[in-house]
Amino acid sequence: MKKILLLMSFIGIATSCSTDITDMNVDPKRPTTTKAEYMFTNAEKKLVDQMASTSVNLNVFRLFAQQWAETTYPNESQYDLTARKIPDSHFRVLYRDVLADFYDAKGMINKQVTESDEAANVKQNKLALIDILEAYTYSILVDTFGNVPYTQAGDIVKYPLPAYDDAQTIYKDLITRLAADVAVLKKNAASPNFGGADIIYAGDAASNGKWVKFANSLIVRLAVNISDVDQAYAATQVQAAIASGVMTANADNTKLVYLTTSGNQNPLYADLVVSKRDDFIPAETFVAAMDAVVPGGDPRMTKYFVNATKPAPVIPAGRTFVGGTYGEANVFATYSHISATLNNPAYPATIFDYSELQFLLAEAAEKGLIPGGSAAAKTYYDAAITASMTDWGVAPASITTYLAQPKVSYTNPLSGATWKEKIGMQAWFALYNRGFEAWTSYRRLDFPILKSPTTAVNKNILTVPVRYTYPGVEQSVNGTNYKKAASDIGGDLMNTKLFWDKF
Repeated sequence: MKKILLLMSFIGIATSCSTDITDMNVDPKRPTTTKAEYMFTNAEKKLVDQMASTSVNLNVFRLFAQQWAETTYPNESQYDLTARKIPDSHFRVLYRDVLADFYDAKGMINKQVTESDEAANVKQNKLALIDILEAYTYSILVDTFGNVPYTQAGDIVKYPLPAYDDAQTIYKDLITRLAADVAVLKKNAASPNFGGADIIYAGDAASNGKWVKFANSLIVRLAVNISDVDQAYAATQVQAAIASGVMTANADNTKLVYLTTSGNQNPLYADLVVSKRDDFIPAETFVAAMDAVVPGGDPRMTKYFVNATKPAPVIPAGRTFVGGTYGEANVFATYSHISATLNNPAYPATIFDYSELQFLLAEAAEKGLIPGGSAAAKTYYDAAITASMTDWGVAPASITTYLAQPKVSYTNPLSGATWKEKIGMQAWFALYNRGFEAWTSYRRLDFPILKSPTTAVNKNILTVPVRYTYPGVEQSVNGTNYKKAASDIGGDLMNTKLFWDKF
């Protein structure tokens, strides 16, 4: 879908890129065609950028998960989505900058004539990679809004005002697509795909196995999400994905390693350093919880946060760090800060990791989607925490000590009254800097217990939002389809639960 949001302006862009009437007007320095590889790389980067960014114009998921708080301008922590048109930006980036480029790249590749079996295999692998990332992108859209344009979203000429599809139907189709992509990559395992144009897994033949693991792990995520709606279907899909091959170590993590050169840096660097603004601090909600779980605090805290020395924050007795009040304006110098680790321009951005998968499998075991019950869940839970800590550079001995602590040990009631609390709390800690999935984990498990801040309650927003409202431009440009979608999901409200959020 070239532009649902800005249809007229996009048509103008498309027209300006078309071939001129006469060769006299052709500028050789401004080509009118491009390569599928360039489109693929651009879409990959735009996708990861959107998930990694902390710009309040684009991505406020770290705030919704109450892992971060704001300083001077706390609007987003008070759940004001309209002043900066945040849903519009998220919708626009994923459809226009990501899916549109994937759509165009797919069209270019489909037109290519292959003259050998190997070339045909490479072509098939490229199309499979595009499809996997399209599936991931649509899953983010569904998990943000609910029903979204899907079957009519690729062709702006034929469907300038696309209809919205049922979210559960989209989910099941994404799982079907991912399984088919896995089959292709396994069949063509010895052939490369995008080569250096793949900036996530490097694009050689060896990367096919990584993409298979990512696709199968994504199926697990989608199936666990949908399990409270259709348990039998979810169990079948989780078990099939595991049998096909999921992530087995942190080395399989799906991440983009940024560069230090301008334009190729992690968006966090632009938001936290280049901007020369001090807009974000750790939220006390998150910091206090991590500080309370073991004496001296969770060992990841020194990786997540830092205490300034001039001036030094006033740390409460028995604590190691102190966060700002969520939903309020905070004085930056008064609180602990986000660690310098995240200020590195080349710091990787992750969209899926082994730790998340292990938490999902722990949940699957408790729900009966896979065999083993609570005993298996403990194994997955311990593996999830271990993977997270290892990825953040925590020493093995410290990990062993942590897992034995009463408020951590899966078999100790002090770690949570229910399995949902145990998994929910530790997933919250591990999904730091992955705000979207931290928010999704909270919505699915209802742990940790997060409360709407007083400032939001005063605006009659009584609960933490469980979805974005639809973009304002959709309401005005695609009004008929918007109204039907809003009605179908039960109302275009921040507290309207997604189809899979049953409890």
